[in-house]
Amino acid sequence: MGRVDDGIHARRLGRVYLALAGLTWVLIVFGATVRAHGAGLACPDWPYCFGSLLPRMDFRVLLEWGHRVVAAIASVLFLTASWFAVRNPATREAVRLPLLLAAIVLPAQIVLGGLTVLHLLASWSVTFHLVLGNTFCLLLLLVARRLLGILEPARPAAPVARALALVVAGALLIQIVLGGLVSSNYAGLACPDWPACRGSEWFPGFDGLVGLHLAHRLGGYLVAFAYLALALVTLREPLTGNLARIGLSLVLFQILIGVANVLGRLPVEVTALHSAVATLVVLVTTMLARAILSGPARAPEALGALSPPHALRS
Repeated sequence: MGRVDDGIHARRLGRVYLALAGLTWVLIVFGATVRAHGAGLACPDWPYCFGSLLPRMDFRVLLEWGHRVVAAIASVLFLTASWFAVRNPATREAVRLPLLLAAIVLPAQIVLGGLTVLHLLASWSVTFHLVLGNTFCLLLLLVARRLLGILEPARPAAPVARALALVVAGALLIQIVLGGLVSSNYAGLACPDWPACRGSEWFPGFDGLVGLHLAHRLGGYLVAFAYLALALVTLREPLTGNLARIGLSLVLFQILIGVANVLGRLPVEVTALHSAVATLVVLVTTMLARAILSGPARAPEALGALSPPHALRS
């Protein structure tokens, strides 16, 4: 391929991976819906469902079986897109690391999905299944970003912004794990009130499910305060400042959804929305941290300046 053809090929693949990231986000929300409906074991075996690829359907079986089908479709689309990415030297070099990581995460996620069923929704398998699902989604987004040629900020971030970005990313990672543990241990109503935990008791103890629930609440507040500080520090930066404000808005919205989840006694729709926004926070935070920590803009080594749209006019 010529350089212009390489750029067109990269942008087309970038849009495919962006769509795949969107499909994976839908799959994560779908999984939360399956769990909220108590359908995680509606198909009690794996990879079949009641020993068949096409079982007799009821609502819960349809949810669990449908989740598996969408996951299989996403896997096939990823493998197909990746074949097109690696067969071209320019795109292969540009996305080698995130694509390799995604190719490792995907089979691990599939195996964890099977173990989640075979181990009867064990807390550890459900939690890691959620974490790896988010990881796979953000890796797809990073691949799409690289192929679409989205540039970094024009100047290095201030040291305080870099430190805050690390704090936000680390706190969010812990919060996602805590959220998975709360869900998999059915601790969503361990504190049935808000803003206190039980009636007038704010911190009745940090043992057992109550402690897990409280840790998740406090983690959410920590992420919000860290995001607020980062948004203030990057206020005058056009790219990172906008991403920080978007991330902060999503975090605050997520806290409100969490409150509604508790006060509404875990309605399915709110639980699914909570999972959907959590993944959006992960994606925005990844892009923000990548922009802050990567340094000033530089041309992609393999694609040069081909990926941005103006390359075709140069």
